[in-house]
Amino acid sequence: MRWRDKALLSFLIWIFVYPGVLLVTSAFDWLGINVALWAEIGISTALTVPFITVFAAPLVERTVAASRGETAAELKIAQAREAPGPDPEEITPVVRPKA
Repeated sequence: MRWRDKALLSFLIWIFVYPGVLLVTSAFDWLGINVALWAEIGISTALTVPFITVFAAPLVERTVAASRGETAAELKIAQAREAPGPDPEEITPVVRPKA
């Protein structure tokens, strides 16, 4: 993955992280909840990380892939080629028996 793609991926993920954390922090202030900073960060990340993992990251990956003129699957294959280990094209696919 090019440096530009990594920067775009990081920036777009941050675009989702920042408002989520800001929203939780503002909600704590608005509701008058006074907890230790470590607890507030823990609650904030417990709420934002699943959202980012399930919704934001796939959306961001599709956006980065589109900026390269690729599909999300093609981007994943390119990432797999760069990862240590066997070449993704050389791996024998798992054949599942028909149900």
